[in-house]
Amino acid sequence: MNPLLRHTFLSLAVASLAACSSGDSNTTPTSPVDDTPAVDTDSPADGDNDGSTETPTDGADNGAGNAPDYGDLPPPTIPAVDLLATPIPGPTLDDPFGSLLEIDPETATAGGAPTQPKNLRIDLVSNDWAEFSWAPSNDDGEVVAYNIYRSDGHVYTVGRDQTDGNALAQAEINKFWSTTSFIDCNYTRFATRLHECASFGPKPGDIFSYEVTAVDETGQESIPSNPITINYHQDRGAAVPLYADPYLDESRFAQSHDLSNTAYFLDQFSLVFEDDFDGDSIDSARWNTQLVWGDETIINGEQQYFVNTQDEPDFSYNPFKLSDSILTIEATTVPEGLQSRLPEICNGTDDAGKERCLFLSGALSSHDKFNMTYGYVEGRMKTSDTFGALSSFYLYHRYPGTGVNLHAPEIDIVEYLGENPFGDEDAFQTYHFADVNTGETRSAPTMSYKNPTGELFSDQFHTYGVLWEPQLVIWYIDGVEIKRLSGPQVSRQGMNIVTYLVAGSGWAPTPDIEGGTFPLRYEIDYIRAWQRDAYDSNGLYPQ
Repeated sequence: MNPLLRHTFLSLAVASLAACSSGDSNTTPTSPVDDTPAVDTDSPADGDNDGSTETPTDGADNGAGNAPDYGDLPPPTIPAVDLLATPIPGPTLDDPFGSLLEIDPETATAGGAPTQPKNLRIDLVSNDWAEFSWAPSNDDGEVVAYNIYRSDGHVYTVGRDQTDGNALAQAEINKFWSTTSFIDCNYTRFATRLHECASFGPKPGDIFSYEVTAVDETGQESIPSNPITINYHQDRGAAVPLYADPYLDESRFAQSHDLSNTAYFLDQFSLVFEDDFDGDSIDSARWNTQLVWGDETIINGEQQYFVNTQDEPDFSYNPFKLSDSILTIEATTVPEGLQSRLPEICNGTDDAGKERCLFLSGALSSHDKFNMTYGYVEGRMKTSDTFGALSSFYLYHRYPGTGVNLHAPEIDIVEYLGENPFGDEDAFQTYHFADVNTGETRSAPTMSYKNPTGELFSDQFHTYGVLWEPQLVIWYIDGVEIKRLSGPQVSRQGMNIVTYLVAGSGWAPTPDIEGGTFPLRYEIDYIRAWQRDAYDSNGLYPQ
């Protein structure tokens, strides 16, 4: 019998756990032409939030009795939030990522069922997926599976011995087991296999309750865990409930602003980092031309070598071309005369059989120059449109943290495959963090957004941005919200800005060396970062 039938008395008030239980006038991003991102333009957008109520925002009056000018945008609308409600409890400074919640102190009964799964809790909630965790149960024999009961009657099983012929799907199965966590539903790995997300995954606006039971090797099933209820975010402009967080300021910024378009809130921020690439070389006060892990580490099966022009100015290939206030990162095949200049790790192939360092490219990272905790980051870019090219722009931790503070966060603002062998050439967004107890990297499903105009994003320059607040991340293209997630596993650690051009990897196919078009090109107009006053002292800005 579905244990959730015993909890039909749960009220919708419980469902508010959902989202969070978890210079110059040219610095403001332009708004696109309608209520979906479009080709970069100066004309404004329609930011309607159907079903929400119009509410004045902080800063709606500029002190002179005049409301801000949003151009052709309608007035901002803010979904109603009960400002008198008790905030949802958040993490503590002593255990910010829930390491102690993975412990079950209950002793198993000899010959009995496993102990009740403890501390079922929300980690992250997005528009059509959510991640949650629980403490592993104890048993006098062995726990071999967990059943996840959803309030619509659907049941998922996380099993110790589950197998899948796809190596990436198997790795995710193993991670669910080792971290006692689950994503409903990881459509990147299970759209048509095992959990069948394409048929059973949640949709924006869904409300589901969940319970978990443990099963031992004799088939005995535990009593169900505590229930949780998840409100999946609407596509745009979802309400942000009140929550208690040790890093949250008292302004209730997220509750009092329409966050569906950057034009509605960016006037509350100050510019803290800017590079318009107006010079004739990379600004060493802002950027390193090497990533934090150096050139003796190759990640994700990547096949390019990032030339560190700052440390090797005589390398004889410079991937960074600056002209007319545009930075172009170019990737090309390695000339025969430069192969001897490559590090030892370039010799041989990776575990997947891909040959290393076939190409030369460039990377920029602001580590040790600029970092920030919370704010809005944006770049105006024309991504590469070439087969095998991967244009990347993201935030990355400088230090992963230790002990209860291990988190190693990463927010991918945009990743774009020049020619996607797996489907459409959409813009991709992902969030990663380290499991505080196992150290394993836990990743969101790879979210994607198709250009509503029908054109490829690589056809034109677009702005790609991310708003990062306590327990909240929202992605934007051309100033309009496209995805969001919330919850206690949102990073609380400072991150730096990274951008580069990959040529061949475990995700991007190897560019055609013989018949391909070289160099591959990724163009960047500007990269900027803003912060609110509450957080503007936690970053470093080059003087």
